[in-house]
Amino acid sequence: MGHYSLWPIFQLLELDSPFSVESTPSHVCRVSDTVCERIKNDYSFPAACTIRMRFAPKGERKALDVFWYDGGIKPAAPEELVAGNDELSEEGMLFVGDKGKILAGFRSENPQLIPEQKMRAYRAANHLAVPAAAERGAGSRPDRNAAWIASFKGGPASYGDFQLARPITDAVNLASISLRLGGRRLLWDSGTAQITNLPEANKFLTREYRTGWKV
Repeated sequence: MGHYSLWPIFQLLELDSPFSVESTPSHVCRVSDTVCERIKNDYSFPAACTIRMRFAPKGERKALDVFWYDGGIKPAAPEELVAGNDELSEEGMLFVGDKGKILAGFRSENPQLIPEQKMRAYRAANHLAVPAAAERGAGSRPDRNAAWIASFKGGPASYGDFQLARPITDAVNLASISLRLGGRRLLWDSGTAQITNLPEANKFLTREYRTGWKV
């Protein structure tokens, strides 16, 4: 899982750490005495998986779920695409709301209401021009070094600020632990930084570090 692709979601929706994370990892089998049996894998990531992260409501925003699909697995094509005989691309973001759906790129760039006629109606109602082909691409990326230096000079926090990174780091670490445990659901208390429903899983939150270097 890439922090970089989910980062805009956490920032724009102001997500805190998830309160629940669960996964569905793929698995491989071997044949033993003509019977297939699953091979236990607690040392490497699976070839493919899905992750479900649940987030509590915040302010005027309702509770929401974030789903991650990995290893070639994709969600079912929404009916808005099926009606137009279209398919989901290899990678991207799909936002499912109460009033419609938005399809965007891997980093949420070029968001579009689906189906296309709904996007056209939105542009017309808001007097928006159709973006040029160059503007529909991956989009320009800000100078990360400049943002980093500006933060040292007392400017706004950089994109690598620890306070911003904590929720998404919690989410990805919990997803990794869930995968390691074969897909177990983990309930998370961010205040105490503990997995509450499976205490034995807390050992995966840290490690015993070696003694530091001495001169």
